[in-house]
This record gives sequence, structure tokens and C-alpha cells, in this order.
Amino acid sequence: TELLDLLAPVTPRDADIPFWSTVDSRWLDTTTMDAAYWYRNLRQTVRLADATRQLAEQGHDLFIEVSPHPVLTGAIQDTLHHTTAHTLGTLRRDHGGTRRFLTSLAEAHVHGAPADFTPLLTTGHRTDLPTYPFQRNRYWLEAAPGASDVTAVGLAAADHPMLGAAVPLADGHGHLLTGLISRTTHPWLADHTVMGTTLLPGTAMVDLAVRAGDEVG
Repeated sequence: TELLDLLAPVTPRDADIPFWSTVDSRWLDTTTMDAAYWYRNLRQTVRLADATRQLAEQGHDLFIEVSPHPVLTGAIQDTLHHTTAHTLGTLRRDHGGTRRFLTSLAEAHVHGAPADFTPLLTTGHRTDLPTYPFQRNRYWLEAAPGASDVTAVGLAAADHPMLGAAVPLADGHGHLLTGLISRTTHPWLADHTVMGTTLLPGTAMVDLAVRAGDEVG
């Protein structure tokens, strides 16, 4: 009762930013956030996990805790572990100030949040990047393309574009066909990349099996 009396003079206003209530777990018209709402806010369970999951289901994938020190980011990230969403803070205890805030802003930006860095560039000298490609020198030796003469080491040529040599095993029970395959020796491999990893196509595996079959008749 005392709390309701103290909050009675509060006059809620319409907010420019959409507001999701962790009391009602839904988008809320902020003009309804009167004394009775704040009374319920203190009395009822804070439904933060429900709110986080529901917002993620609606497509929100970046959650920022605006506070002098993050205390909820860990719990929120645990709630979103099955999603691709990210959780960030703004400041940290003993690491406040402009530098920390701008670092957090940059972290949010690389996770997809729009950020206007123009105010930071109003002073100082701006340098244009060169219009030509960056020049650089490589100091690593690169192997020359082409196959070597495998007969010099007692092997037989495999006569196959992906195999360098063929040799019967010493015990007389089997054959070994060997070769080195890379994007340098076989540039077409670069066209078969799955999720950033270059893979040998299944058709190449079949062709290798056919060549092995030819070797043993």
C-alpha cells in the first residue's frame, strides 16, 4: 500500500523505443506503466528467460545489457545457447569511460548492429587508403608444379592426374597408389568448397577406386 501511494504521482508516457515487458512477457504500451504496473514489477516473477526466448523467436539476434557492469549477459547467453544470437554489455566495473563504451559499440557493430561512427571522425586527419592493391613480397619457397620422376626411387608412374606413383606391397598381397592433392596442384578443388572447407568431390573418389581396380585387374 505504501508503495502504491509513493508511485501514484508517476505519469507514464509513450516511448519512442518499443518496450518488451518482463512482467507480462509481451510488447507493452508504455502509457500503461503506472503505479500498479511497477507494483506488479516488484511483486511478481521477472520473466527474463521467457522474454529472451520469445524475442529470439521473433528474429532478434543481438542482446545488449545497458548497465555500469554486466550481470545478466551470461544468463541470457545460456538461455540462447541453441540459437546464433549474441549477448554483449556496454561498460564494465573498473573499465568504464569512452574507450570501453566505444569498444562495446564496435563489438555490437561486428555482430550486425548499426553504428554511426561519424561523431568520432569530426576532428583529426583522415587518410585515404591507396587506390592500388597493397604490394607485398612472399619469402616462402613454392614448389614448382608438375610431377617428378618417380621411377628414380623404384616406383612406377600411376598414369593418373591425382596419383603420382604405384607400387606393389613388399609382402606381395596388395598394391599402394599414392599421390599429393592440393589446390596448388589441382586448382579445380577450389570450386568444391563446403562451409569454408575444400573437399575432394565424391566423383574423384570413384575415379580413384576405378584406377585402383585397374591396377589389380
